Amino acid sequence: MIGLSHVVSYLTCPRLCYYRIHFGENVFAEIHAVREIYFSFRQGFDLEWAESRTRSLYENFDEGVFRRAAEKFVYIDHGLRTVDFDVYVRSEKLGVGMVVDEIVRDGERDVPLFISLNPPEKGVWLRDVIKAGFAALIGFDGARIYYAYSGDLRSAETGYGTKRRVLKLIERVKMVERGFLPEKRESKYCDLCNFKEECHSKPETFASKFL
Repeated sequence: MIGLSHVVSYLTCPRLCYYRIHFGENVFAEIHAVREIYFSFRQGFDLEWAESRTRSLYENFDEGVFRRAAEKFVYIDHGLRTVDFDVYVRSEKLGVGMVVDEIVRDGERDVPLFISLNPPEKGVWLRDVIKAGFAALIGFDGARIYYAYSGDLRSAETGYGTKRRVLKLIERVKMVERGFLPEKRESKYCDLCNFKEECHSKPETFASKFL
C-alpha cells in the first residue's frame, strides 16, 4: 500500500522515498508536534495536554522540537465544523492510503484538511497540492490547507491535471517499492538527510535515470 508520505518524500527526493520505504525512518519533527497541538486546540484542550498527548504517542519525542513548534504555532478558528480527526482512508483499487489530518464540513460536503507549517506568499505549496490530489483520487473533492505557523487557511483545488500528476507520482513510487533505485540528485536537503552515507555508497543503474 503506497502512502501519501511516500509520494511527498518522492517530491523531496526520489532516493529519500526509496530509503524510507525499504528501511523506515524514525524521526520526530516539528510537523509531528504541530499536528498534535492542532488536534488538542481544536478539541478545547491546552498546550500542556498537547505535550502529554504527544509524549504518549511518540517514543522518540524531543522536548526541544516540541517547544520550538509550540512557540511558532498560531491557532485561528475559521468556523469550519469538525467531522473527524486523524482519519485513515484508502483506495484498494489503486493500492494507496493516507491519513487525513481533519475532515471538516464545508457547506454540503465533507472536505479534507491538511496541516502544513509556513505558507507561501500566494496559494499553496506543491506538496500541499499533491496532498489534495491524492485525496481526490480516493474520493474527496478539493481540500483545505491550514498553515500552522501563520494561521492561514487556504484552498487547494483538484482538477484533472492535478490528479494526473499524482497518478504519475504514485506509479513511480510503486516502481521504487518494487526495488528500483532512483538516480542520485544533489540538493540542499542532502546535508540534513539521515540516509546521506547510504546514498553516496549505493551505485546507480541505467534504470535509475528513469525515476
